[in-house]
Amino acid sequence: MLEIAKNITITGYSKIDGEIAEGHQAVIDSANPENMSISSWQQDGALYKANRVQCRADAAEFEDAVYLLQDEMIAEKQTAE
Repeated sequence: MLEIAKNITITGYSKIDGEIAEGHQAVIDSANPENMSISSWQQDGALYKANRVQCRADAAEFEDAVYLLQDEMIAEKQTAE
């Protein structure tokens, strides 16, 4: 039997002078928003290393944004039940 899942994917990038140093992605399960995965990757290792402070600040900002979205989705689900 076919089972279809709907997920929301959020992607962000740490850019330094227009170049991507690091990428971030979060996937939230729409049916069960408590389930979320977050990953990061270095697009340009040298650029990342030279700008670690900014990249770490961007990573924290990204996490704050996706956790806020996750909290909103959980609240919406609880209201609908």
